[in-house]
Amino acid sequence: MLTNPLDNHQIKLAMADCQHQASLVFGGLKVVVHTNEKSLLDELKDYYKSYLIVGETTKTINVYAIHQPAVEDSLDWLDVPREAGKQGKKEGYLDSTAGRWIKKFKTGMLMLQRQRDPVVVGPCLDNLAQIINFVNNQFINTYLRQDCLLGHASGYCIDGDVTAIAAGSGGGKSTLMLRCLEDSRRQFLTNDRLLMQVADQQVNAIGVAKLPRVNPGTLLHSHQERLKHILPDDQQVAVQALTQQELWVLEQKYDVQIEDEYGPGRVTLTGKLKNLIMLDWTLNEAQPTQLNLVDLNQEPDAIEGLRKRPGPFYQDDEGDFKALTECDSVEKYCAALQSVKVYRLSGRIDFDKAFELIAELDKS
Repeated sequence: MLTNPLDNHQIKLAMADCQHQASLVFGGLKVVVHTNEKSLLDELKDYYKSYLIVGETTKTINVYAIHQPAVEDSLDWLDVPREAGKQGKKEGYLDSTAGRWIKKFKTGMLMLQRQRDPVVVGPCLDNLAQIINFVNNQFINTYLRQDCLLGHASGYCIDGDVTAIAAGSGGGKSTLMLRCLEDSRRQFLTNDRLLMQVADQQVNAIGVAKLPRVNPGTLLHSHQERLKHILPDDQQVAVQALTQQELWVLEQKYDVQIEDEYGPGRVTLTGKLKNLIMLDWTLNEAQPTQLNLVDLNQEPDAIEGLRKRPGPFYQDDEGDFKALTECDSVEKYCAALQSVKVYRLSGRIDFDKAFELIAELDKS
């Protein structure tokens, strides 16, 4: 068992105890998860079941997930600065000879980020979402090293064309994306992170394999109550007593397994970015919901909510970690989006009206 994250010999011994493994394939990337807890692999394979497609891979990363009690330590963790609007200490980091350790303060999970054999340690079975995020960070790193831009967006794909929906946290992008999936022609691309790569005068959109994590209000008020069953009965009663404003700010996340809820063949990882919708709406706005084209030459800051910094897990090709607050400029995003139509969705928050407006974009 690992008791000291700064003891490299302990790390190697704990890794050697990971005798169970499973492969997860995301397009050209294969992630092989090694662990000492076989049931964790079953959980991961079930979560990623829509992505387990055997195909040609060009890169393999080995990830080690060590299931054990949280490590007690007295190390001087440096705070990872949080983005605007977010409060409290979420995670800390410490650079060591083995790589960069990141600690999740709430759960005690430890993550060793390095180019080869990254490691996550702690009560893995109780914190599956953090294991998934760690796996996905390896995927994100792979594409950021290929000159991709990272976007804070959800998105769907129809006939190879992607419509992305961007906003800051709590803007409604996941809920709107799920509403958009009521059109059976659309495939789920991503819930919260979008990678964008300019090639041949177009933008290739690459989704991150993360299921939508939504709040009770989204489940309770989903179209024709499709997702209501995900919310336990006792929670349904409690949530129905809340006001619309209380529902909007309630933080209590539930995963939505897309192909269980919307049918098979509804998930993809790539497409061509055609439309970008920036959410700029509010609950109590008197003006009706409207969708208008944006000229980025005149309003470059309109895409501010799309920008996303890579954070403490990102290493470049040389293995160097970037400044934690570093983020590509608005100008770089605007230059990349020259072939993309950018829209602003403003006025009153109305997911049904937004669905109608966005349907018109698919026809164009």
